[in-house]
This record gives sequence, C-alpha cells and structure tokens, in this order.
Amino acid sequence: MAAKEYIKVWIDYKDGKTACICLRSKKKCNKKCTPDLVERDKYRGWEDTFHVNKYGKCKE
Repeated sequence: MAAKEYIKVWIDYKDGKTACICLRSKKKCNKKCTPDLVERDKYRGWEDTFHVNKYGKCKE
C-alpha cells in the first residue's frame, strides 16, 4: 500500500504564489496554466484521529 499519491494538475502562479490548481482532466478555466505533478500524503492527519490518552479516551 503506497502512502504517497501523485496527481497530475494544472497550476496558475501569480507573483510567485499558487493562485489556482485544477486537475488535468477537469480544467474549467481558460487561463495559461503550467502542467505539474503534485505529491499528496494519503494518511495525513490520521494520527490525531486515533489518538487516545492513558485512560483510553479520545479527544472530542
């Protein structure tokens, strides 16, 4: 099971910052975007979901 996933996207940069990200298969705008490949961690944030204290209780 791979922990990282690579997604093909179009990215629009303005002043060195990311202004817009669209999937390559679902581009809706007519902007001049550059094709890129981004990496996503599938399990980001799961540590907080399964965290319990020493008494077996979770955060609510």
